[in-house]
Amino acid sequence: MQTGTFTHTAIHARHVASKVAADLKRLQRMYRVGRPSDSEIGEYQEELAMLLDKDCLGTVTYGFKRNGEWVVALKYEAAGGSLYGGDDDPGGLRIEAERSGTCFTSFLSYSASWSSLSSEEKRTFKALLPFERVKEYEPGLEKGHWIESRKYLSGTLGVQRFLIKRI
Repeated sequence: MQTGTFTHTAIHARHVASKVAADLKRLQRMYRVGRPSDSEIGEYQEELAMLLDKDCLGTVTYGFKRNGEWVVALKYEAAGGSLYGGDDDPGGLRIEAERSGTCFTSFLSYSASWSSLSSEEKRTFKALLPFERVKEYEPGLEKGHWIESRKYLSGTLGVQRFLIKRI
């Protein structure tokens, strides 16, 4: 029996990010509004892989908001080694909500590891990301609450997916 410490690689981060990208592709097909676009999905996937690899992701949410509130959204919370069980398949989305008057957007929060970086380290890392985020506040929910949905794991990296349960 071999014991030791298991570490992650960029490949693990890319595996997890690819599952999120598959969810975003499904969201794109469900709502057929061209958002997120294929190029946006690729950029979100690259951003997520980089943030996971450097342990800098807190949460990231992708979805449609109306009047400053999420109507339909998928939230992913970095979980590192705290998730147990299998690596779920992406999908399983049955999100039914009236999307008229909404716009697609994304919100990101950073981890405690991000907070420990120097200003220069943050600036250097952000320059490598595929796009620049505008600082804003996370939208609230139009109606309903977040529920745990699936988990995506690879190596010591993982994210827990949450969906809005509309009431």
